[in-house]
Amino acid sequence: WAEAHLFYLVGKTPASDSNRSAVDQGRHAALIAELREIASDVISGFGLELVELKLRGSGKRRLLRLDIDRAGPRGVNLEDCQRASVAVGERLEGTDLLQDGYLLEVSSPGIDRPIRSADDIRRNTGRKVVVATTEPIDGQRRVRGTLQGIADGAMRVVTEDETEVRIPL
Repeated sequence: WAEAHLFYLVGKTPASDSNRSAVDQGRHAALIAELREIASDVISGFGLELVELKLRGSGKRRLLRLDIDRAGPRGVNLEDCQRASVAVGERLEGTDLLQDGYLLEVSSPGIDRPIRSADDIRRNTGRKVVVATTEPIDGQRRVRGTLQGIADGAMRVVTEDETEVRIPL
């Protein structure tokens, strides 16, 4: 049931110490949208998907974190994270989006990732999962098994004893 949480870090030294003004919310949202578009475009070439992008901090301490995944049971490995990190880093170097320097972290979403959307279910179909519910299903609040997808408004999980459990969405 345990899978490794993989990540790969690449740093960039700042080009200059100038231009450290605070970024207003509108400019920050536009920056995030541009970064998301670039990262998605680059990693889709490797058959990967951008699950989440976070930009934290400012100046030299800015951290750009990308969570990437591949649909299905294979997921991503360290090599995928390295390739994505190098490719995204090279693409960002050709822009002036993060002029003050940044640390790029590319990672898998990890074993404890929440499944929140139909896209998350699609990406994780075929993988081992543990689903915790607020209401008991067949007398249990935890279901362990292999995620089979969505059918009729329910997430389908096949347990180790080959029983299919349907968890309403």
